[in-house]
Amino acid sequence: MKKSLGQNFLRNKDITKKIVQLADFCTSIDILEIGPGDGALTDELLSFSGKITLLEYDKDLIKPLNNKYGGSNVKIIQGDARNFIIDVDNKINIIGNLPYYASNIIIRNFMFQNKVNSMVFTVQKEVGEMIVANDGKKSFLSVLMQTYCDVKELMIIKNVEFYPIPKVDSMTIKLIPKSINKDDDYINFIRGSFSNPRKKISNSISMGLNITNDQTNLILDSNKIDQNLRPQHLSLNQWKNLYKSYKNLNV
Repeated sequence: MKKSLGQNFLRNKDITKKIVQLADFCTSIDILEIGPGDGALTDELLSFSGKITLLEYDKDLIKPLNNKYGGSNVKIIQGDARNFIIDVDNKINIIGNLPYYASNIIIRNFMFQNKVNSMVFTVQKEVGEMIVANDGKKSFLSVLMQTYCDVKELMIIKNVEFYPIPKVDSMTIKLIPKSINKDDDYINFIRGSFSNPRKKISNSISMGLNITNDQTNLILDSNKIDQNLRPQHLSLNQWKNLYKSYKNLNV
């Protein structure tokens, strides 16, 4: 077990069983598990799905995984989930207990790949709360994830259920990608608009996108958005409409 890789393994079989149940995966769809570790979650998946691919970053865990699952309907790949490209004919479901330090990058890598049917990830609780946040608590991460995925909190897992015990609790979330093409300009617009989240939205947008106050006020007024609000208070639809107005500025 390597602390540098953010490895924290689930030890409670009741919890791994509950994660698989809440994932509610269709048994006819193959599964890709990210970071299987010692196979705690894999053991539950074996009784649920016909074909499983394990993607493990730690080279030292590949041999134990092969010893444990060799000969079964499990394929084991050594690779990095942060840049792994899915190369299959049919859509798959993805599941995994993600290392805290890489969870955002991993989710963003898979959410834009068209072979993904759904994803169930256990992440740091704070990150999970940001992803599923309601209006009034929005952030760049929540607007991004909710634009391209339907998101749902499945369960909270206390830190004592992992070994070694992390300092924080975890949250298991489910993401189902929407049929929306990735728009890098939209993503940059949202990122820039949240560059100063504690400021009024008029200031955060003008500073983050490098446009004039008059231009900012124009797109806000055209969407009947109070200039004194903070970025976190806007709904997903308001962000989408703001982006359309921003594009019409031709900046």
